[in-house]
Amino acid sequence: MVLAGAISCRQSSSSVTAEEPPLLATELHTNNVAGLPGTVYQSQVKSPIHWQPWSVETFARAKAAKRMVLLVIATPQHTGFHKVLNEMAGDAGWVVQINDNYVPVLVDADATRELGLLAADLAAEIKVSAHLPLFVWLTPDANPVAWIPAIASGSETVRDLFDQSDNCLRRSWRGDCEYVKKSSEANNQGRRVKLASSRHEDQASQVPETDVIRAIRQLCSLYDPVSRSFDEAGEQFPSGTLDLLASVAITPGVPKAVQARSLSVLQELLKDVLPSPMFDPLDGGLFSLRRSKTWAFPVFHREGGGQARAIVALLRAYQATRDPQVLERALGVLAYVEKTFATRSGGFALGDSPSERPKCWLWTIEDIRQALPAEDAAWWITATGMHGLGNLPFEADPAREYFRANTLAWGMPVSGIAAKLGLSPEVFKPRFESARKILLKARDERLGSTERDETEHAATTLRMVSAYAVAYGVTGNSLFRDKAVALLEHVRKTFVDGPQLWMYAAKTPSTLAAGRAFLYGMAIQATLDVADITGEEKYLAWADDWASTAAERFTATDCLKECADNAKIMDLPISNLTMILDESTAGLISMAECRLAARGRPLVESFSRVAIPLPMVALEQPVMHTDLLQATLARHYAPLVIHGKDLTPAMQTALARLPLRLVKRRAATAADGVANGSVKIVLADATALVAASPEALQDALLPALPNP
Repeated sequence: MVLAGAISCRQSSSSVTAEEPPLLATELHTNNVAGLPGTVYQSQVKSPIHWQPWSVETFARAKAAKRMVLLVIATPQHTGFHKVLNEMAGDAGWVVQINDNYVPVLVDADATRELGLLAADLAAEIKVSAHLPLFVWLTPDANPVAWIPAIASGSETVRDLFDQSDNCLRRSWRGDCEYVKKSSEANNQGRRVKLASSRHEDQASQVPETDVIRAIRQLCSLYDPVSRSFDEAGEQFPSGTLDLLASVAITPGVPKAVQARSLSVLQELLKDVLPSPMFDPLDGGLFSLRRSKTWAFPVFHREGGGQARAIVALLRAYQATRDPQVLERALGVLAYVEKTFATRSGGFALGDSPSERPKCWLWTIEDIRQALPAEDAAWWITATGMHGLGNLPFEADPAREYFRANTLAWGMPVSGIAAKLGLSPEVFKPRFESARKILLKARDERLGSTERDETEHAATTLRMVSAYAVAYGVTGNSLFRDKAVALLEHVRKTFVDGPQLWMYAAKTPSTLAAGRAFLYGMAIQATLDVADITGEEKYLAWADDWASTAAERFTATDCLKECADNAKIMDLPISNLTMILDESTAGLISMAECRLAARGRPLVESFSRVAIPLPMVALEQPVMHTDLLQATLARHYAPLVIHGKDLTPAMQTALARLPLRLVKRRAATAADGVANGSVKIVLADATALVAASPEALQDALLPALPNP
């Protein structure tokens, strides 16, 4: 397929000689990932490949052994890694080939995030789409030599592709390893310069308040309501787009035409995704990926972080549209996450699906008729849009691999099904639930038992803090507020060591799981969410602490670096400006800067300077930068609410339920002239309003909030 041009397959008269012979450390004779947390590592505990951790010690051993490192970058969010790694482990010849010639290193790119970002940059260099797992051959000095995505192409298997690269690389290493080292070091120096130049200030908008509106218009133009297509949406569920469009629709100060257009696109996009199979009608969960440009055929995999992110986006969409079906879907996903990903220890796991097996998730009409009583099978088949020849559109299954198979989706609400049967929703609901449980049990039997992930995951747990906080604001249900508070307290006890955050409760080498900038951005965001719904000062102090630690660890001269120096092995200025893996670090930190600055708690100047720029590329690729656009929108258009002292309980509740992240807040000072018990609202155009009652506050910023 592709072999990076870091070296040529040249031979040399020189041989691999040195003053000292290669020394193979004892550790390199065994698989050493057994004690590492996370599904990527745990899935390979019994692998015969001598996997090593991403650590300074591993590279020192590679240098002593005079071997290249074979790095495999995988992420638990993409379950394809199971197939690739198991294929490698199951091929005895491949295992010997790897163990005898390399120091194999396995990396979880979710925790060691900079390597997931590097994988995208490396893929761009050889002009292929970013895909994980990625094979990367490194020198013992951690300079990339060559790399290739671990994905079969046409008639070639992953092993075929590996061998093509491997044969050339081994000949070059044996022929002149010093040449390989020097060439790779020079190439990496060029890569270092290139990566740094892409973060320069001249790449940022000089008029972000104007350019963010241009980018939003561009985002709206990508949707075509006639063909129901959304250009550049990619394969992922459009959480970022839904969140941004809803934010625009409910942010005063945005031009009215832009608000109206954003709301219209939001409503049309919801018409596409809400009744689609992306939402599982059997268990309420959400599938985060699709197989084609339609939403008709999802990838049957769920992980906790993507679910939690979608909950926030859907709740925001409900605030903008007041569509009860949106709220129903959001709360359904929330209930699914609690059931599926909550751990016995009190946090949330990322989860794992070792094998997708689409045929276990699909149904024929005969399957439904066999499982359900005849009178229930009839309405179920009609309501979910099933057909005898299958309901998958041609573009989703062009090879007709799943002929006569059907996905399940609710094309109509349960109340609509009841009405067609001439029943009231109350009478029909038990019948509906009975049918749902029968089919869910049948599907679970097809899939077989899977081991539940009980490893607490910091990012997923923090996402759920925010999901609960937003759910409280939308519904007024104090149970959600209490859950948000309790879960944030749990985070402090579980993932914090002094000033430092960790991705897992089990402490591992910092190179593997010490919190990257992304995790600090997530923590600041979640903590400010809890501060806003409780009004408690201690949570602001926590956010300050994490912001200070982040500034110390992740401020570079001209960029927001992803990995702190104490966890870094590869000397590259890796930064995260684009939503490649999920939200971007830049988007999270930019929103945190906006919220803290509004409260009179700004980030240190050097950190703030690299945190707030809006890259000009966001105007051309708004789908990939919705989080940065939302932060810029809040910075320049969100209203500021200045609250006086002695607010009544009802006024405190109304303040707490204002849209999180879209309303800036701070306590009044004497200079503000805000009377006790009231609130001053400063809009983007500097217009000031005074709200002396909960109703006035809600009407000014978000009319007709639902009652608790």
